[in-house]
Order: sequence, then structure tokens, then C-alpha cells
Amino acid sequence: MGSDLQIKADDYWNPCTNCAARNDVEWPVHQVTISNDFWMGQFDITQEQWQAVMGNNPSHAQVAGPTGPVEQVSWKDVQVFLAKVNTMQTRWTVRLPTEAEWEYAARAGSTGETYGPLDDIAWYKANGDGATHPVGQKKPNAFGLYDMLGNVWQWCQDWFGPYPSDAVTDPQGAPTGDKHPTRGGCYYCDAIHERAARRNRDLEDHLSLNIGFRIVAVPRP
Repeated sequence: MGSDLQIKADDYWNPCTNCAARNDVEWPVHQVTISNDFWMGQFDITQEQWQAVMGNNPSHAQVAGPTGPVEQVSWKDVQVFLAKVNTMQTRWTVRLPTEAEWEYAARAGSTGETYGPLDDIAWYKANGDGATHPVGQKKPNAFGLYDMLGNVWQWCQDWFGPYPSDAVTDPQGAPTGDKHPTRGGCYYCDAIHERAARRNRDLEDHLSLNIGFRIVAVPRP
């Protein structure tokens, strides 16, 4: 599935330091512990990777080329993709990241709104020209992950729900719900949305030309 990076278990806080930019679902600030190591996709899943697994390309912005991020894929569509990948190899269990894993990986040890100057790290409204771009053209974060902010929103595995106020370990989101988190902002979002703390959510069968995903892999027993 392309280059991946192993993420070591650790603690992080989920602050939004610019209070004027936050929305109420980003609070309260709380400590999160990720207790298990995992491998995070270095890039969003591309159109050519989706094509190789699923035999089609649902993307609206195919002008971005085969290395553009796949989009127009619902959360349910992604589950079918992941199930197929898990039948094609036996070494890894491949899945979407939890919301906590995504934010930990996006922050890469940083505590600010972004992990670098926004124009250097993300395609967004001010520089995106109203379209997606091939993955990996902007600077990565300290973990070597590209496009964690901008280009396309990224599906997470959990049900969307309010944050707890207490410290938590390996949170899995709400026990049930009707929406799943999308994180990271996109190519037409204003800068206020291009933040590691920014939370969005969509129905699991929602299709959008600005939502894609990246994968997490963990070794099978």
C-alpha cells in the first residue's frame, strides 16, 4: 500500500490554542494515551491504489492523476476496500485510524495549531486552486507523514461523539452513532479549518469530492 511509518505509543494533549478558531466539539482538552504501536500510511490512499484493489476509480478529480488522493468514497466504501486488502495479504490487519490515532499522528509531537507553516504543509483555499493535488508534494510532519492537513478530509474509524473530560487510553469514540469523524481539512477549506484539533463528521454513506482516507496497519497475531 505504499510507504508507511511506525508510530510509537505515547501520550499527547489535544489543545486548540487559538480559542477564536475552535468549535465546541474540540473541547474539553484532555490527555490521551496511545498504548499500542501502529503503522500509519505515509500518504492518503491514491486513485491508483484504489484502482488496483477495487478495479474502478470513483474520484471526481481524476485530472489530479493516479497519485491524486482517491475521493468520492464513503466510509462504507472504505470498509469494503479494507476488507479486500485484508484478504490479499496475511501479514497485516489494515483499517482506518481511530480519531485519537489520527490526531496523535498528525501532531507528531507538536502542540500548535499546525505542524508547520500552512503554505508549506497543506493544500487549502489560499493555494489549492479549487482542486486536489497529487499526494506528497508538501512538506511532511516530524513523523514523515504527508498531507495530514489539507488536500482531502480523512475518514476515521470511530463513531463521532463528545470528548471526555478525564484522561483516556486508546479511545475508540462513541459506542454508537450515525456519523464518523473526518479530520484534516481539505483543498477548499479556509485556514481556520486546517488544524490538528479540528473535528468534522459525516454520515457513513456520504460521498464527497473532498473526503478521502489513509490507512493504519498492525501486525496480525
